[in-house]
Amino acid sequence: MATPAAVVSFKAKAGYGEEVARLISNALPHVEGETGTTTWLVLRSEADPDTVFLVDLFADQKSRDAHFNGEAAKLIFATVPPLLADAPSIHPSTVSAQKTIAD
Repeated sequence: MATPAAVVSFKAKAGYGEEVARLISNALPHVEGETGTTTWLVLRSEADPDTVFLVDLFADQKSRDAHFNGEAAKLIFATVPPLLADAPSIHPSTVSAQKTIAD
């Protein structure tokens, strides 16, 4: 079975990449309550520090749909857009290959 995922890229206004990453990271408590969100990463680009990526993996399509309509998404889209140079680019995706290390 294919693993649903999502990649969202955020292009911050010049000099605001760290603040955008911090604001997105503030949604972590909401994500921790989502049992169907199995992986949630906030990545700040080293090549372009004003670009932030949000990468999610989900148990199933229903979990991805719930996540995009959940409290984490509401918080991010209520706080982050004023600091962006462009609208976020949202890419619903499917995992093609994956390596997971168990705890």
